[in-house]
This record gives sequence, C-alpha cells and structure tokens, in this order.
Amino acid sequence: MFFHEKRGSLIELSSDRLTAKRTDSFCNGITFSAFPVPVNEKISLEFLGNTSGWSGALRFGFTSVDPVTIDELPRYAVPDLTNKDGFYAKALTESQAEQGYRLTYHCDSEGDVHFYVNNEYKGVHINNVDVTKPLWALIDIYGVTQQLRFVDPEEAPAEILARGPESMRAFLQASKAGTKPIFRTRLMLVGQDRVGKTSLKKSLTGQRYDSAEESTDGIDTNDACEINVLKYEAWKLHKEDEADENKGVLDGPQGLEEEYARAIANNIVQELLLRKRKNKDDKENEVEKLKKKTDATDKKNKKNQNVSQTDSNKSESIDIQESESKDVDEDLLKDMSDKIVHLVTQMLNEAEKDEDQLMDKQEAAKKKIVLNIWDFAGQAVYYTTHQVFLSSRAVYIIVFNLSHDLDAPAQTQVRRGDGGEVVFEESELSNLDFIDFWMSSIHAHTAQNRLNSLEDETLSPPIFIVGTHKNSLDPDPEVRQKIVESKFRRIRESLKGKPYKMHIVNQYYAVENNLEDTEDEQIGKLRSHIEEVASKEKYMGEQMPIKWLKFEKKVAEYTENKTYYLSRNQAIELGNELGITTDEGLNTMLQFYHDLGVIIYYGGTGAMDDSLQNTIVLKPQWLVDVFKRVITVKDIDEQWPVFIDAWTMLDQEGVLQDKLINHMWRDILEQKNALLGLMEKFDLLCERMPPKQLNEDARNNWEKSYYVPSRLRNHPNKEELITMTKTNAVFYLTFGGFLPDGLFHRMLTRAVRYSQEQGGHEPKLYHREARFYLDEDHDFALEMSPIRHARIKVTVMHVGFFDADDSEEIPDQPPKPEACAKVRHFLDSTLADLREMWIKRIKYEFSVACPCGSKKDEHFLNLDQCLNNKVVLCDHRRIKTNSFKKWFPSKSTSVVAPRPLSRQQSNLRLLEEELPDWMKKAAKLLNAGSEGSDWLALAEKLGYKKAKIRKFNDEVNPALAMLTDWIYSSGNTTLSIEMMLSYLEQMHREDVVDAIQQGQDSHTSAPIFISYNWGIQEEVKQLRDYLEKAGFPCWMDIGQMGGGDTLYERIDDGMRNCKVVIACMTPKYIVSHNCNREISLADSISKPIIPIMYQRIPWPPPGRMSLIFSHLLYVQMKGIGGHGGSGINADTKAKYMEIVDQVQRHVTPLSSPKGILAISASKKTTTVSNPQQSEQTVTRSMSNTYQSSPSIESSRNATTMSQTQIATGRDPTEQVSVSMCTVCSIL
Repeated sequence: MFFHEKRGSLIELSSDRLTAKRTDSFCNGITFSAFPVPVNEKISLEFLGNTSGWSGALRFGFTSVDPVTIDELPRYAVPDLTNKDGFYAKALTESQAEQGYRLTYHCDSEGDVHFYVNNEYKGVHINNVDVTKPLWALIDIYGVTQQLRFVDPEEAPAEILARGPESMRAFLQASKAGTKPIFRTRLMLVGQDRVGKTSLKKSLTGQRYDSAEESTDGIDTNDACEINVLKYEAWKLHKEDEADENKGVLDGPQGLEEEYARAIANNIVQELLLRKRKNKDDKENEVEKLKKKTDATDKKNKKNQNVSQTDSNKSESIDIQESESKDVDEDLLKDMSDKIVHLVTQMLNEAEKDEDQLMDKQEAAKKKIVLNIWDFAGQAVYYTTHQVFLSSRAVYIIVFNLSHDLDAPAQTQVRRGDGGEVVFEESELSNLDFIDFWMSSIHAHTAQNRLNSLEDETLSPPIFIVGTHKNSLDPDPEVRQKIVESKFRRIRESLKGKPYKMHIVNQYYAVENNLEDTEDEQIGKLRSHIEEVASKEKYMGEQMPIKWLKFEKKVAEYTENKTYYLSRNQAIELGNELGITTDEGLNTMLQFYHDLGVIIYYGGTGAMDDSLQNTIVLKPQWLVDVFKRVITVKDIDEQWPVFIDAWTMLDQEGVLQDKLINHMWRDILEQKNALLGLMEKFDLLCERMPPKQLNEDARNNWEKSYYVPSRLRNHPNKEELITMTKTNAVFYLTFGGFLPDGLFHRMLTRAVRYSQEQGGHEPKLYHREARFYLDEDHDFALEMSPIRHARIKVTVMHVGFFDADDSEEIPDQPPKPEACAKVRHFLDSTLADLREMWIKRIKYEFSVACPCGSKKDEHFLNLDQCLNNKVVLCDHRRIKTNSFKKWFPSKSTSVVAPRPLSRQQSNLRLLEEELPDWMKKAAKLLNAGSEGSDWLALAEKLGYKKAKIRKFNDEVNPALAMLTDWIYSSGNTTLSIEMMLSYLEQMHREDVVDAIQQGQDSHTSAPIFISYNWGIQEEVKQLRDYLEKAGFPCWMDIGQMGGGDTLYERIDDGMRNCKVVIACMTPKYIVSHNCNREISLADSISKPIIPIMYQRIPWPPPGRMSLIFSHLLYVQMKGIGGHGGSGINADTKAKYMEIVDQVQRHVTPLSSPKGILAISASKKTTTVSNPQQSEQTVTRSMSNTYQSSPSIESSRNATTMSQTQIATGRDPTEQVSVSMCTVCSIL
C-alpha cells in the first residue's frame, strides 16, 4: 500500500511513499491510496505524529473517483468532497487518533466500511459505498493528525518476527481480542564504580543528593517513572497506587457534540494566533480582514440554516466555520454557530491575557512514556551478569568522573571473601578504555539496531555520554568549561572509525550531582534530551495484545506480593484466565517478554532441562540478587565458620561446593535446581564432574561441586600450566578490539563441559588461562591476552606417554591435524552459538602470529588465508604457509567413489585422455621432481615394493601409472587422496598438493550432504566411506574448510547442490546452533532428509527441528550388535544397506568413475577369473583404524541382490573383495 502522487498542497510524501506528513496549518491534507483497494482488503495506518493546538482528527473512507481525474483538491474532504458523488468519508475522534495508535478499515461486499482502532472492532463507519466500481482509499490528514504511515495489518514486534512464523501466528491470534500502543523504555546507567551513577539517577528523578550513598551491588532495577515529553519537569518516581491516567475519551452524543464544537472553535483561534505570530506588525489589519470575511460567511450560514444570529456573533466567525459545521450530523447544525461563536470569543479573551497559558490548557493529554531505570554496579566482578541484561530497547548513559585523568589507569574495586574486605586495584584499562569498553559492549549485545530514519542517521539504542563531578575540576567556571571541552574532545577523537560511533548522541553533558538546594542546569537539559530521544525510538507506540498486557499486570501484582517465580502449570492456569489457552500462544508470550527482559524464561519447546522448562522468573532483579550471592559474597554471618573450608575453596580455586550453595540459597532451596540451570544457561558456572578414570569407590565419594570462572585466581607459575615447545600448534582467536571477560568465562565454561565429556584429567582453571583434556594424546589450552589486545591464544599439544622402564627421553611430537581441527571446530561452533543467543555483534576470526620476525609490531595472519594459499603477504614480507598447513587436515572435497576399474593383468596402460586433468598435472610435476621428491619417493612412502616400482618405471608415464594404481588399489575413496596428500606434504611438494586440491575443487558438488555433530565424527566417517565405495559421493566437513563465514559459504554451496541430506541425530545435534541452521536450510529449499539416529533422542526431536522431522522415518543405529545375534559388524552393514536403500530413491549410484578418476565405463574390460589377481580394495583412515568395505552377500531373493548391486556398484556374480593392508593389496 502506497500513497498516491495526487495530494493536498501541504502534504509531503516520503521517498517510498509509505509516509505522508502535513507540513503546516490543519487542512489541505487530502491523500489517496496509489491503487484501487479490493473489497475486504484491510488498510492499516499508524499515527506517527500529532501536532499541538489544533482540534479534530483524521477523516477517512473511500472514493470511486480516480484521483488522477481530480483537477484541484479542496481544503477539506468533509464536506467539500463528500458532498459530491463517489466520495465516502467521515471523521475519527481525537481520542481514537492518538500518536502511536493504529487504524485499520475495509469495505465489505455490501458496501459497509468497518473500522478497528488498535485491532479492536469499533463498528460500521460508513454505509452504502458503491462497490461495483474500483475504490481508492481516501484519507484526509486533518487537525491534530499530522503524520501517517501505511503499515502491514499483520505487523509485529521485531522479537516476534525473529522467532518465526509460529510466533507470528500466535501474536496475531492474541491481537484479535484488541491491542494497545505501548510507550516505554529503559534508562540504563553504566560505567565504572564510584563515578556517580546512582547520584545521577537521583538528580534526574528529583531526589536529594546523599554523600554517604553506598556503591550499587549487581543491578538496581527498582525505580521507574513516567515522563511527559511536552512538560519539562523533574521526573517523578512511579507510585504503584496511582490511578490509571484519564484517556480523555468523551462518550455518548453529548460528548461528541462538545468535541466537534471545541474542535472547530479551537482551529479558528489557532489560525488567528498563528497569523498573529507570523506578522505582528500587521496584526490589526489581519484581524479586521478576518472579521470582514466572517461577516460574509455568517450571512451565508444564516441563509442555509434559517437561524437568526446577532451582529456580534457574525463578527466572531470565519470561513472555517462553514466547512466544519457541515462535518457534524444534520440534527446538530442549528446549534453549531452559537456554540462556536461563544467558544471562539472565550478563547480569544483568554489569549489576550496570556497566550502561553491558553496553549497549555488546550494541550490534550498525551501518552506518557514509562521509563524503567536500571543502575548497573561498576565493579568488574559483576560484568559477566550485566551483559545478560543488556537490551536493544533502552537508552544508555555511560557515566564517568570528569576529575579523573582519561589516560590514567582506572582504579577498580575488588571484593575478596575474607570478611568482605574491599580493596582498590589499578586496572589494566585506562579511564578512557572503560568508556570504550561500555560502548563496545552495548553495540555487541544489541543486534537489532537499525537507522531510525533517513533524516536521523543515529543507531538505536542511543548512548549518552555524561561526566560527573564537574565542580571538582576548578573553582573558575571558565577554566572548568575549558577542561570539560578538552575531555569531551578527547572522547570524540577516540570514536573515529569505531563501528559504534553512530550510537552516540552528539551532545555530551557535564553535570554536578553534589548540590544540596538547587539543581544543575545541565541536569534539566539532559532530562529533556533523554525524553526527546526516547520518544523517537522505533518501538515506541508498538501495538501489544491486550491479553498480554493483562498478563504483564498480573506479573507486577505477583512481584509486589514478593512472588518472584511461577511454575509452568501456574503460568498455564494464569493464561487460561486471560484467554491464552494454547501452548503456542503461551510460549510466544513468555518468550516475547523474556526477549524484552520483563521476565526470564528459557523453557519453550526446545528446552531439554526440565527445571528450565518449569520455571518462569518474574523479576530479573531478584535473579540478579540470587546470582550475586555466588558471584560475590561479602557478608559472613554467624553460621559462616561452618563453611570456612568451602569458602576458601571458592575464593582460592573458583570451585563452589554444593553444601555452600545450600547455605547461600537457604531461603529459596525449593528453586535450587532451576537457579542452577539458569546459571549454567548463562555459563556462570558448570558442574565439576569426576574424571572417568576414577574407580567406583572414588566416584561414589565424589563431592558435588561447580566451577565458577568469574572467581578464578591467577596462576602462580604460568610455565607449569603450558609447556611451550616448537612442536605445539599455536593459533589465535582475534576479536577486532573487543573481548570482554564475560565472553571468555562463557567459553571456559563450555570448554570444561566439552573436556569432561572426552574423559581424562580434570581441567586446570585459572584467571584468563586454562588447560583441558582433548584425547589420550592431546591437551589444549586457552589463554586470554590483556583485554586491550582482545585475543585468545589457543595451544594444541601432543602429550607423550612416559614409560618408567624406558630411560630414553621421548622426543616432542606435533599434534595430529585431526586434534587441531577438533579444537578449532569446538571454538567456532561455541562462538557461533554465543553470537546467536547472546552477544549478537561479536566479530572474530582465527589467526596465526606472523613469523616474519618484525620487531616493530606484533601482527597476525588470517588462518583461512594461510590454509588456502601457499604464500600470504604481511606488511613486511611474503610468508610461506607450509608450517601452518601441517596443523590441520589437508583441504579436500568429497569425491566420487565408483566400483574399481577392471584392467588387463598384463599391464597398467590407460589412455591419458580418460583421466582427470589434475591427475595428469600431478604426474607431470612428479616426473620432473628431483631425487627424494619425485614419484619414486612417493611410491616408497605409499608402501610399494621395488618389483612393483620397476613395473611402473617401464610405463611411458610412470608417475601417472603409479597414481592410477594407488587410487584404485586403495579403494578409490576420499581417504585415498588424503593419504597421498599427507605424504606429499611430508615431501614438501606443495605444488603437487595444490594441483590435486584445485582439481578436486573444480568437481561438481557431491549429491549427498552429511549433516552431523563433531562428537560422532569417526562413526560418520565410516558411513561416508561406505557410501562413497558404493558409488554415492558425499559432502562432509571434517575440519579442513576453515571456520566462520568461509565455512558457512561452503556449507551453503554444498547444501544447495546436493540431492539428499543425511542428518546424523544425537542430543548434541538437536541443540547445536549450526546443525539447526543446516537442517532449516535443507527444509527451506526442499531437500529430502534422511534422519539416522546414532544416539537415542525423543521423536520427533524437541525444538525447531520437530516440525521438520515429525513426518520422517529414521534409521536406528543405536544398540547395534547388542542383541547376541550376528554381531556388530553384520548389524552395521545391515543398517548401512538400509541407508543405501533410502539414498538410492533420490540418487543414482555412479556406474563409472566421475570423481577421483573420470574413466569411461564403456571401454573394453576383461573379467578376472583368478581371485588372487582380482582387484583388492582397502580403506584406511588417517588414524589407522581398520574398516571393512561393502562386500556382496549371497542373496535369497532378487530384491536383496538388486540392493547389493546398487550398494557395491558390482554385478552380484563377481567374487567378494578381500580387505587387506595397503602393502599387501599393492602386491
């Protein structure tokens, strides 16, 4: 829906023609829809802006007259247009047209125009519209109505849209019972401790300064106030017992008559006063001119109405009366003139005494903004919990102390457990760095930021910069002002080039809170500026279902009565009382209020934890207070000595014992499980599990406890934690200048869980560094650099075994590429998940320290660029990337693995034109290689004996013969390539590696996409190898493709080009953000999905996957080999055959090579009758695990034979392949 170009003389349209604004006066605002509106199609308009002073409001309806054919538009739609044929319009009352309200109307097939205000049905507005002709919307932006916007009748808040179509449907269903525009936001006060945040809050709300004010603990969310953007006064804290504001609705016919009379009179007076202000010198002439015009108008009115009026009455009217009087019902016309004249006279007399006072009286009651004030504690220990509550729907004030040197190290307050002692330490950040930290944090945590408008290029949420302690700078006001300007200039300079610069409100404020009897002038200006900025936020006036608002009111009643949480059953009961009767409707409402920060609820359909599913926290402040008991403990009561050991363990080691939790939460123990679940959800702690190698007695005696990352201490000797050797793989996560401790704590918590699942030793955790068990051969360590560097050092170490009987020192070994890939994948998926659910705008990339040796600066190279190129450039020189590539698996795409090629026994000759280009290029490079790096060296590494090598040497192209033989004799699978690439890298033949990889990249994408969680990678690789041997090429990420956007691009390409998706289901797969994205993409582009259950999960799985999988049958891989039957190998093969049966419904197996070797199947072949000389197949993984290839079983029926033939790519009369080691198969 757009506005027509034909419009009143005072109407301006936005560039997209969705918004229309009247620029002056109260009339000449007629507009139309750009196209005819079908019968029963709804038109929805949002009131963006009202103007003060005028009376009357929007006129709306339809016209069957094409707007293009109208020569000149009159000033008013009613009655100037409605007196003509084909125009249908009536007025909306002012009370129904307030700013933020939404009008929806449509014309039915009977010609009745129905209208709704805020989705509440109001009745029939107009009758007898001619629906046999095309109808354009007719809209007159009149009176107090100044600006309108066409909106989608089904528009919803961004938080609802982000949760998908199910939430949208529930929102629209709830809206059918009526909606109401809501005007509210939060004012968030953030900054260092002891800079005056709480004192600033008191100044803004008109409270007295308290010099003994205690430092805030956690977050203080208890204050709220109502502000009126039209009245410049101190904010008053909200009182719960105050009655609801009077909306000023005039009901009944008498109310309507009074409203219309006042509207006309008020417009006449305002027109007079407006002209008076525009031309003060000609005031008397202008008034006289209007009186003469009024006399003529009154004569005409007297004739039309047959009403006798006095000369004095005539002198008080103007021509506007004529048009406005016709806007009222006919039975009221006879009274109109007397009422209007009396009101105009009265208003003009008041204006002569005090025009400003008249304006105040005429100002209609406007919708107030509810402002909830959140005062954040400044101690660094609370920052982890703070970032949980940062919201896009807020106005922020970053507070700093003007008397502090911006470039000096900040003094931070630290609490320790011993008696709650408070100490101050010098921070690694300067005072300016702390300001920058909060700007970065707000920007990173608030992703739904959009430009407010084309005219206003600031980003939401807006951020104010306020300096306190102004009077402490200097007694001389002029000197003081120069110091203030200098500090503000320094802050502005630091913002240059920063992504969050557009959040900052241009005007900075310097205030003094320490004034006993008066208010600082800047406080009043700041207050007014906050009101102005808040009123322009996009979410102001958002329509909310009345049912939901009633729920919100109930929540407030509960919290007033000190009930801070509800069970799921209690919420269902409350929802039923309010008419919210479906699970979908209740979940959508709860999740929306969770997104807004009104409640805390992590239940929903995807919650795996029963305690989270069953708990709704009604007051975030209460949750902060509960968390605070764990994050910092300062009060030691008389019972504390009983827990002195437990307290010491928490304070010194960051380990929280379960018995200490029982003491801390002794008054809320019934909610202990839910609260622990929430703390784990926020990654504030994680359970300390017993190491898997402990015996049964030790495990039974294990005392339950939790790691609390925010309470960790520094390691006394860093070298003991990580032994740095040249063989370690060291890479970095760099965060583009912003890495809060809270993010590192969350990564540590998740790394602890991940490591504990792998088994082995306990993690070693310290402040900003930790070491974790990865597998029997490897550990990995995470180390956060000083916060200004914003990076994490990742070290992957090969841990050798020590044999007491062997006195020789075991040399250091590099970590296996698979180990580095596992660590990188864990970190990448963890950060992707955290970015999705929490820190929306965080940016990161994997990097390596540049080895160029430059002493000027420490700099880094992008890891993906290093893995994808032989040489990369830094600012100083060119860097070879071989040393980095060896840490990760060789880059290769999945390949086609058809049946082995039958060949003549007597020779290995093959026509070169039948082989892929990459193979011929690799052979050419190997033939030209020097001793030790040619094809002979590769053949020896691959295990060929001298006799076989001599046969290759007799060929015209020996390297090509050797490569061809290797590919086919080793099974013609991905592993064939991977093994060869690993040896080529050892030979430093990067040129050959690049030739092979580039050739593989040029292949078309594989038709099978395997989606899985890395926890079962080895099992999934076995499935991949089986499918590839059976002629079904597979796409599978095994860690060599990079991370972040690079990986997502390749996943998208692989998914879009495949023919079927195999989903390997486990509990971790269900909750994985990346796996959910893959399956959602597959479903959205209509790819067939085959679910394979590797571990037991509910079916259909909970959460977003439920709708996708609910109608699908899965292959059960859980429990194979456990029934005492044919054994695990036979069971596995049977399941693989079942998978092949499903795959071949969508993909035809290749009967001729088109992947690794593109050899035509039509060439003449000879059947081998001697099994000893037949083709042998082998599969060998990089970890040297032995796997069986798909063989042909005897079949009792044609169906089994057919499936076997498809699965293996062979005729069922062929002999069964025998799996052997690589060397034996070559011989």
